[in-house]
Amino acid sequence: MTIQQACQRLGKSESTIRRWIRSGKLTATKVDSVWDIPEAAVSDLSSDKQAEGIDQEPEAMLGRLLEENEYLKERIQELEGARERSDTIILQLTRQLEQSQRLLEYHRGPFWRRWFRKEKQP
Repeated sequence: MTIQQACQRLGKSESTIRRWIRSGKLTATKVDSVWDIPEAAVSDLSSDKQAEGIDQEPEAMLGRLLEENEYLKERIQELEGARERSDTIILQLTRQLEQSQRLLEYHRGPFWRRWFRKEKQP
């Protein structure tokens, strides 16, 4: 079996298969610059992976999901606090802008009109 065939059978990339061959996890022989992987080695490796996935995966996945759920709850609370602070800042800036606009409207026109105006300064 070639490396490409092992990739398709195991669902891994070519670099992963080559790394497994170097580390000894997967037995292979090189014949004329082409790796020859025994069928038995690939089937052993795929059956080991399936057995590990059946026994350990649900509990491990549940643990990871619970941890991720807690992290996301904390992150949501942080973001809600940040949103409230942003809303407060926007409200303050809006009030400052309105006050600045009123002051600009009051000072528009000749100075002597402000002296004789009957309305009060904002």
